[in-house]
Amino acid sequence: MPEKELGNSSALKKKEQPSPDLERLLRSVWEDLRTQSRRFRSETLRKIEMKFYPYRNGNNSIIYRNGILSAKFHSSLLNADPNVSEAMAYVLLSRLFGLKVEPTHKEEVMDFLNSIPDRKPAKLPSRLSPKGQFYDLSDTMDRILTEYFPKVDPKHISIYWSDRTGTRRLGSYEKQTMSIRISPVLDHPRVPFFVVEHVVHHEILHHILPVRRINGKNSIHSPQFKVLEKRYVRYREAINWLKKEYPNFLISLRKERRSKFHFGA
Repeated sequence: MPEKELGNSSALKKKEQPSPDLERLLRSVWEDLRTQSRRFRSETLRKIEMKFYPYRNGNNSIIYRNGILSAKFHSSLLNADPNVSEAMAYVLLSRLFGLKVEPTHKEEVMDFLNSIPDRKPAKLPSRLSPKGQFYDLSDTMDRILTEYFPKVDPKHISIYWSDRTGTRRLGSYEKQTMSIRISPVLDHPRVPFFVVEHVVHHEILHHILPVRRINGKNSIHSPQFKVLEKRYVRYREAINWLKKEYPNFLISLRKERRSKFHFGA
């Protein structure tokens, strides 16, 4: 099946036409890196061609041949922040020139690529809600995104209290719907707010960090994941509470529910 491309054709809406600034940026980065590499040092860049593709899994790439630089980008780059465009240009052209990629540029690009949804989110059951009896998960997620993940578009992720009261698995992330579900066992006045924030922070990391293959195995909680998880300011407090206080909390919660049951009977 031929690739669905946007290119420079009429398929692009007027407001989505490739900006001349992007072409100037590629040319500027080309000239900057060309002096640092032996590759193409004597070459003259005569023309730049850009094509844009709407699917997430398409690789962003740049090739050079006979004076023509041909670039393929995800269509969301058309409306991306200028810092993202610059980082993308430096990452791709550094690889083309055989130069080391700056970690800051690589991180900027990875954040951008991970923010692109796989597909249009599927509909969730209408009974699910982010508002609990004691905690509003929408407010919690907004705080976490603002503080730790400002580049994540909140329109691409949703959060709800689960319809199942899990006591071992306190949160989950579903890639297909791009949604987080938190166990309602945490919607209780005896559960500290930083524990709820920690679980939400953890699940947001699953949204932005894809599963990686390490030594032939899927790594759900990669070394990078664990480093970022510990950046939550009250991470240690939350872990200590879950280890030391949570088991006792569950015991008292079961007693509380049994007493309510007997009283209702």
